[in-house]
Amino acid sequence: MSSLALMRLLESAPDRYDAGMRAITLGRVTHLHAAVARAAVTRPETRVLEIGCGTGAVTERLVALGARVTALDQSPEMLERAERRLADARPDRVSWLERTASEIDALPEASFDAVVASFCLSDMSAGERAFTLRQAARLLCPGGTLAVADEVIPEQIGERLLHALLRLPQVLIGWLLAGATSHPIRDLAGEIRAAGFVVEQEERWLLGSLAAITAAPGVRAEEEEKPK
Repeated sequence: MSSLALMRLLESAPDRYDAGMRAITLGRVTHLHAAVARAAVTRPETRVLEIGCGTGAVTERLVALGARVTALDQSPEMLERAERRLADARPDRVSWLERTASEIDALPEASFDAVVASFCLSDMSAGERAFTLRQAARLLCPGGTLAVADEVIPEQIGERLLHALLRLPQVLIGWLLAGATSHPIRDLAGEIRAAGFVVEQEERWLLGSLAAITAAPGVRAEEEEKPK
């Protein structure tokens, strides 16, 4: 299967979420989790904000690499599952927050070395993504890193048609069972650039439908306007 259309349904069953995600992505989800964790943690004690931590799969990798993580999710069930997952893996290195991505504007400016978002941006509207990405730029220290992984629309027309064909049954099942479906992002890299980032690397898997992107904050407009 090539889609995350059933992700909303899996979120209602945290104990089955990880297995479901592996099945839906043909195991590629582990590659994306590893990619965003490696991109985010560039040195020991890296301060990471993880948006939409889910069951803690990426959180666990971040901690193993030596990061200090602020992990947030809007689902108390997901947070409980994530806390159990890390109970024996330095839980003192993680602060758990039950809140939505739209509430990260309450966090202090330039307080993180990295911001991670794994398979949560596609659950948002375009406006919500733009807000979240702009806030991520505000929260990052100079030289910080944005690392995201999500479902995207393939760039090549042949891959796009095949992906749409393979995805259709999941869309229908997801809508019938969960009343909702995920929405692949047409131009994730473009949206990241529009929020003020410079895209440094993009990797794709599964017919180009899964992407991991690493970006750095660009020069803010007000800084560009300062006289020399």
